[in-house]
Amino acid sequence: MSLGWSRRAPVDTLVGTETAIDFKIPLSELPRVSHELIGKDGEASGRARFSRHMGHAVADIELHAAPEVVCQRCMQPMRWPVNVKSRIALVSDYDAADRVPDGMEVFLVEADSVSVRDLVDEEVMLALPHVPRHAEGSECAGRAVALPGQEADADDAAAAQVQKPFAQLGELLKRK
Repeated sequence: MSLGWSRRAPVDTLVGTETAIDFKIPLSELPRVSHELIGKDGEASGRARFSRHMGHAVADIELHAAPEVVCQRCMQPMRWPVNVKSRIALVSDYDAADRVPDGMEVFLVEADSVSVRDLVDEEVMLALPHVPRHAEGSECAGRAVALPGQEADADDAAAAQVQKPFAQLGELLKRK
């Protein structure tokens, strides 16, 4: 069966024929992921293989991508490597999702059909961090961050007086 990554197909057909689809999907074509990225260039590539496992329709997904996100420490663009291997149970309702064995992800299909794009969009979205940051050993991690109105020099910051607004509270409570 020759299917593209964007075309929806019945889950039973994909699983029954043990369809395998190689894909290269532009990141700009992933609806949920594209809203999280600063650069729309790049692609997610890999393979989706459909089969039946322990009585469940499953998709084995292997994908690689490097979407561009914003480091929340330095606010500069960075590439986030995504390398995913997942076994996903394709279910049509929440009752079926409850019966999926541990170790398998669950994907709720609409109208008993699915597209590879939907699965890849979900997997890349799950692989993106909530707060992207450069690695700890990077230049970004070692840089001192000065807030507006503060001195950028580390010696000045250490010498600044620390305010303790509740320091006198204990004595005030004892007086009553």
